[in-house]
Amino acid sequence: MEQLKKIKEVKNVSVLIAILAMVYGLVLIIWPETSAQTICYIVAAMLALIGLFFVIQYIRKDVKKDFYRKELVFGLCFIAISMVAFFRVELLIEGIPIVLGFYVLFSGIVKLQNAFDLLRLHYSRWYGILILALINLVFGAMLIVQPMWSVNILFVLIGCGLLFSGITDLFTIMFVASRIRKMKDASVKFL
Repeated sequence: MEQLKKIKEVKNVSVLIAILAMVYGLVLIIWPETSAQTICYIVAAMLALIGLFFVIQYIRKDVKKDFYRKELVFGLCFIAISMVAFFRVELLIEGIPIVLGFYVLFSGIVKLQNAFDLLRLHYSRWYGILILALINLVFGAMLIVQPMWSVNILFVLIGCGLLFSGITDLFTIMFVASRIRKMKDASVKFL
């Protein structure tokens, strides 16, 4: 019973992540340039807050007790990086496709394992999930390699990759869950 509860929790979290990927993919497709800049400003603000946190930690600490800690160094470095990110948004925009490409690639690798798991369970149509996994892997690789397209086209592609990844994740989750449910039902009937 405990294992069934854990499987259900993982399924629910996976469904939520898939839906968020689909929504974010649609946002990137509809508003690619605005999305890219907004993401960069959010990242710059987060880095500044992290830096500020470290600086406050430095000010609050007792130097006599913690002499070798480097909160001020870390804080000022994070603030400096946030300033570069804020004033040089284009540098950050170039890095976003790589990070998101790794997410899409990871999603494809997970689907690849799901396909092989279905093969090991002797499911005859395991190759459908394999095909989805391979398409996912191609999308992820394309994002990481960064073709020479403009940023807007690249972000539309990222959006397509995330949308595709979310849809196929949702399909795979539901499919695998139904197969597990059928196996459990069959084992209960067998006993």
